[in-house]
Amino acid sequence: MAKKLSKIREEVSQKSEQFNTYFYSNIPESVKDFVDSLKSKTKIYIFSGIIRDYFINIKQDLFRDIDLIIEDDIALELEYQNIKYQKNSFGGYKIDIESCTIDIWVIKKTWALNNGQLKFEFDFINTLPQTTFFNFSSILFSLNKKEFIIGIDFLRFLRDKKIEIVSKKNPYPELCIVNSFYYREKLNFVFGKKLIFYIINYFDENYEKLDSIQVKHFKAIKYSKSFLSEEINKLKRSSEYNYK
Repeated sequence: MAKKLSKIREEVSQKSEQFNTYFYSNIPESVKDFVDSLKSKTKIYIFSGIIRDYFINIKQDLFRDIDLIIEDDIALELEYQNIKYQKNSFGGYKIDIESCTIDIWVIKKTWALNNGQLKFEFDFINTLPQTTFFNFSSILFSLNKKEFIIGIDFLRFLRDKKIEIVSKKNPYPELCIVNSFYYREKLNFVFGKKLIFYIINYFDENYEKLDSIQVKHFKAIKYSKSFLSEEINKLKRSSEYNYK
């Protein structure tokens, strides 16, 4: 019998201290100093792959990429004048410290909040798990409070072992399509029904962008158009797609 989501939520919450230790043990001392300094200026949250991989037992020795959300709109180039940085999309920062790349996003500047997906004037952080594209991203970790902010879709991900959509509103559907196949291969999980419909429905109109988005994102073409077209045909024949 499948576990109840409430039980999974409890198990995730109980690993807060353990995850905090895991995070700090896998970053260089210079990154730790930066994170702790930033943590003293604003609230910081980890999101994306580090948390997902931790809970499905894909462990890393050292993190090469860290994604953070900060609560306050701090001008990091003024606060940390010696850091190497670039401005990333939506007003965030990409910072390189030793062998680690840190992407930092300001919560009120995220794409979902600024494009009509959420209109709340309060409690931004607790609503963010509702705005992710993939269900495995529907979770955050507060470094200040040492606790998880857990979306129900992340719990379903752990229970069902399926990659699924939380919110299909996204500025880069071509990247969502490519990333779906990338994460299916990496995680060895199957697609959920909503994701299958999304990939099939958006494939044709984004076909010409599939190569360029891979070069931009991966610095290489991981999946040829012929391969992706063949995979789309397989999805069209799948029981999930044909289910009414």
